[in-house]
Amino acid sequence: MTVTSILEAADRILRADGYEAASTNRVARVAGFSVGSLYQYFRDKQAIVGALLDRELGAEAALVVAQLDQCATQNLKGLGGACVKLMIERRVARAHLYRTLDQHAAELGVVSVLHQLVAAQAPTLSDSLQRVAAQTLPRSPRSLDARLFVLARLASGASFAFAVDAPPALAADVLGAEFAAAAERYLVGPPPGPAAARLALGWAKPNGTAVTNAEQRARRRREARGMLVASGAEAAFLEARAFLLASLADVGAATQRPPFGLSQEDLLHEVARFADALLS
Repeated sequence: MTVTSILEAADRILRADGYEAASTNRVARVAGFSVGSLYQYFRDKQAIVGALLDRELGAEAALVVAQLDQCATQNLKGLGGACVKLMIERRVARAHLYRTLDQHAAELGVVSVLHQLVAAQAPTLSDSLQRVAAQTLPRSPRSLDARLFVLARLASGASFAFAVDAPPALAADVLGAEFAAAAERYLVGPPPGPAAARLALGWAKPNGTAVTNAEQRARRRREARGMLVASGAEAAFLEARAFLLASLADVGAATQRPPFGLSQEDLLHEVARFADALLS
């Protein structure tokens, strides 16, 4: 199929030589078509890369749904750890695509990378996540949708950052296990303390929270590590918790655009609860 051939050609170029090399002329040549034929399907290289990312995110979402269906009878720790590990390993294997999104988001018309990742997967994931969450998450008067907002976005944001930055001292299974352990504490723990509440409010300030490059992400992880050391976190969990706490900042920023039916206040309360679970 012509579209498939074009996307596969673009993928090979991105993996081998990067975004700048993926001109429409070169993509058409590698695909075995004239550039005129390519323009019948895509107006420019940004449209090609966008379609390639959408295809990858859709395939990943289908794998997560299969994982959810397979593990739906497990406890939260088993289910959460398995899903996060799957997302990390999938994104690491396709890191060239996620680095392209990270480095060229503005050119690709992406305002928020986390919003883009979640929105692209929502049609496939939403129903399955809702069903499994209703069966798995502890009974609580707190909004199921608000809790799911935090869990799903943190899983997506942390796995994206892991793939893009590839921290050498942190393994996928360790990060997945710590995510699941922190999620359990978050779901059953007390209301957040003042330090976590201040963090969440700071992350939600307009124009001051989006992580846009590797240097800023590294700085945020250093800051998170410092907070964890000050809180007395155990050294064995320090790197994984620092990584998750830094990624949680993007979830806090995402509360500026709350989904229909949810308030920013409720979402920030949930973000603060997860921050407290990481700091405790």
